[in-house]
Amino acid sequence: MAAIKLTPAEEDAIIKQRYLTQMTVPKGNLPLKVLTKKLLQLLDQLDKGGDASAEQEVARLYKEFLREAGQTELHARKLNAIIEANKREQGSYTQKQQELEEAIEQTKREIEDKKQELARAKLVLGQNEQYEVLRHHIMENPSREVTQAAVDSELKLMAEAKVEGGRIAQLMERRRKQFSLLFYVIEELQRTADGGPEELAGVDGMEVDA
Repeated sequence: MAAIKLTPAEEDAIIKQRYLTQMTVPKGNLPLKVLTKKLLQLLDQLDKGGDASAEQEVARLYKEFLREAGQTELHARKLNAIIEANKREQGSYTQKQQELEEAIEQTKREIEDKKQELARAKLVLGQNEQYEVLRHHIMENPSREVTQAAVDSELKLMAEAKVEGGRIAQLMERRRKQFSLLFYVIEELQRTADGGPEELAGVDGMEVDA
């Protein structure tokens, strides 16, 4: 349960009420009532007048009244001192309360700043992780120079294969012609052998290209 905060005026009123109700001489009588009673007794005795014994009673009542007045004044001074101390304490409490509220606000601002710093740090961390993944991908793949060198090598091999293919094609074409001529000669020889010596003499003059 939260404590009720009193104003300085309310606290002063409570202190005065306690002074009037709790300071008793004798016990159970209010200070001002006791002082008033002593004064009335003194005035009543003065009105009566009388002999020496009456004067002694007046003197006794007067001393009691002065003593009670002194005690009342002393308690009043104590009350004023308590009130002044309470005011100073209230002022100190108010100042401390303001300092506490300022500290709370400062702490809230610092917490908010830390939250923003944490959010920025998380963002940077996420970006760094993405950069690291991208770097690994780049490192796993060959560089442009290596790729270009491989392409150039393949193109060179293809060009050499094309040249070699052309040379082989020319060679095969010559071989084909040679075999065609050879087959032709064989056929002619076969016909000559079947036709007689005259045709065989005509075949002897033919040459086969190497």
